[in-house]
Amino acid sequence: MFRVAIQIKELISSNVTSVIESASNPSKMLTMLQREIEESIISLTGDHTRVSQTKRRLETSLTQHELKEAGWGDKAKTAMDHGREDLARQALLAREDCRQAIVRLKDEITAADANLAEIDAAVRELEVKREETRAQAKAQIAADEAARAGAGGGAASRAEAHLNRINTLGQRAQFAAEDEGPARTNASVDREIEEMRRASAIEAELAALKAAAPAAPKKTVAKKR
Repeated sequence: MFRVAIQIKELISSNVTSVIESASNPSKMLTMLQREIEESIISLTGDHTRVSQTKRRLETSLTQHELKEAGWGDKAKTAMDHGREDLARQALLAREDCRQAIVRLKDEITAADANLAEIDAAVRELEVKREETRAQAKAQIAADEAARAGAGGGAASRAEAHLNRINTLGQRAQFAAEDEGPARTNASVDREIEEMRRASAIEAELAALKAAAPAAPKKTVAKKR
């Protein structure tokens, strides 16, 4: 299991920058990466405990086989002292089995020590990487919030500018309406005065024509007898 976690650590060490740069959502990617690192640390911690327990069992078995090895040697000597070569031979064979087991146990203990050292090194590197990733994630989140705030501020500024423009156009329209109101009133007055002047001119011209016209002949009425 810890081999998988170590591979994750190596993957993180080699590809984290390119993965983040190519991610569509760096904050989410960093959060997921941080979670994977933490899960790997937990996995490695569990592996460390299991390997340590296995090592303790191996060390206990080694001690027992070393004691048996010495005991079989003493038994072989006792058998020979009593003229039992057959028993001495069996005791020596059992001692050889113990020696082989001792060699195997020592190799397994050496391998366990190497595994524990590898796990410890991986955990230390992952803890460093976790802190770096946590700092990167925090910085990325802050950058994203600043970008969103900037975008929101820009939108607010654009909205405010748009409202100001609408207000300006409204004021211009109001000013135009205010200017147009008197203009329409003056034109109406001007037209009315012009009509009055034209009517007066027509009346004056009619009067002049009337004055210049010849007088109509008077009709004579015959008297009755």
